[in-house]
Amino acid sequence: MGISTIVICCLCLASLSAANTLSREVEKGTMMMLLSKPVVRSSVVLGKFFGILGAVSLLFTTMGVILTIALCVRESLDHHTGFLSSFTQIGSSTVFQLVFSFVPVAIMCAVATAGSVWLGMIPNLCCCIVIYIVGNLASSFQAMFPSTIIWSSWYLIPIFAFFPNLEEFSAIGMGGKSEAVDFSYVTALLIYAVLYIVFVITLTIKFFDRKECR
Repeated sequence: MGISTIVICCLCLASLSAANTLSREVEKGTMMMLLSKPVVRSSVVLGKFFGILGAVSLLFTTMGVILTIALCVRESLDHHTGFLSSFTQIGSSTVFQLVFSFVPVAIMCAVATAGSVWLGMIPNLCCCIVIYIVGNLASSFQAMFPSTIIWSSWYLIPIFAFFPNLEEFSAIGMGGKSEAVDFSYVTALLIYAVLYIVFVITLTIKFFDRKECR
């Protein structure tokens, strides 16, 4: 419950902050003033994304540290053990789950930043909600079709190609698979998240380069 609360709070903060980070500057005319100076458009996008992600990371880390300390103190009081022993029992797994819980927040921050190039705040938030829901139900779509149907795999390719597979990160972050995953699987998921964020931000830069700012 504690990890879920942290994730929801940070998802809301990241999405609301990034949803109109570029469109608002374009509407107000401040983007035109900024681009009239020797500023590269890619640096504007990267600055917006990493600025929002840094603020969200600070909030996520603060709440994560408080949650970990609280769980370790409770474990220590319940079993009359030292704090370090309690951290070994429950604190380390909590930190592991927090790291994977932050990955969907970073991905959705990139998606909201990309949407802010062309969409306003409300349409962008609606798209983010749809992407988040589909990303957490990607495996469920696959389970709906029998494995004997050949066309079902081709039907699901757009879902897995354009929507992030957030379900795996959520399962590990909520403790569902933290004991079963191996190091190679964890590494593969983290690499996938980094590549997806890089892909989305690269598209954002390309779209923003083509956008006319008046």
